[in-house]
Amino acid sequence: MNRARSDLTQASVSASLSQAVLHAASRLGLGREALMEQCGFDPAQLSDPDARIPFATQERLWQALSRLPLSEPGLAVGSNLAPGPFSVLGYLLQSSATLGEALAAALRYQRLVGEGGEVQLLEREQELQLLYRPLHPDLPATRTRVLALMACWVQMFQPLLAEFRPLRAQFVHDEPADLAPYQAIFPCPLQFAADDYGIVLPRALADAPLIQANPPLQSLLRQHAEALLARLPSEGLSARVVVLLGEQLARGEPDRQQLARSLALSERSLQRHLAEEGSSYQQLLNDTRRQLAERYLQDGQLPATEIALLLGYSEPSVFFRAFRQWSGMTPGEYRQRHARQDS
Repeated sequence: MNRARSDLTQASVSASLSQAVLHAASRLGLGREALMEQCGFDPAQLSDPDARIPFATQERLWQALSRLPLSEPGLAVGSNLAPGPFSVLGYLLQSSATLGEALAAALRYQRLVGEGGEVQLLEREQELQLLYRPLHPDLPATRTRVLALMACWVQMFQPLLAEFRPLRAQFVHDEPADLAPYQAIFPCPLQFAADDYGIVLPRALADAPLIQANPPLQSLLRQHAEALLARLPSEGLSARVVVLLGEQLARGEPDRQQLARSLALSERSLQRHLAEEGSSYQQLLNDTRRQLAERYLQDGQLPATEIALLLGYSEPSVFFRAFRQWSGMTPGEYRQRHARQDS
């Protein structure tokens, strides 16, 4: 399900993001030229905002920033980042009609910013969970990098939404001794030792209009974003189909024709290309549903009937039959077994 590349030697980030992080570091008192030399940046790489920088190069920059004599360097960097670090994506988000539309664009075009992790959007009961899952969470500078990203999210959306009131901000690491840097940025309760980094919003906020909505500008930005996305190395059709299926399922039964159109393919071409990769649409749909079903059941928060709806089934009974075929158990039996194993 993860779109992020597993090989750090292939992952890359946008030059515009690197420029913005260097600018934020300068505002915090670090010398830009010395920092570039220390981290191995080629000045020519930064001249084109649409160019790409190896993730490993930028990781050295985050490592240098993590050594700043501050309580939480990532939050300090993030509070000094402007929308520019996201280049075309940042402006695309700001010109969206609603928050939900902006988040959908963030999911589709996130690779334009970088491949150091994956943004995910989960809808659970009355919550809209905007999560970030880093590619290699054990890297020493991951905490600094992710906190900077989360702070930047808040900095971007606060001015655009009249009712920007997160339900909570959550962090994978344990609660630090000094909460002041967190409280200064996140206007909500804080949760530490969580499963994922993320900001949780009221689900109703997805329909909230953005102050800077500009449909004509957004149309132009989307065209540019699509062109940039096409220039990135391909992830393989199967991986792209899985991502689109995950987005469609929460809205009901997936539409194969619509999915094919979003990939600029006919249904027949979609099936042929998937077969060349040793897969099929139905297999990917079944695998995606099974993985999501197991995750929801292990979480233990949602009733099986609601999970059926989240997986795009019109009737819970259809989901129950499918799950029994996958696992040899009913959803209830699977959940009980998982709970016993945890205990």
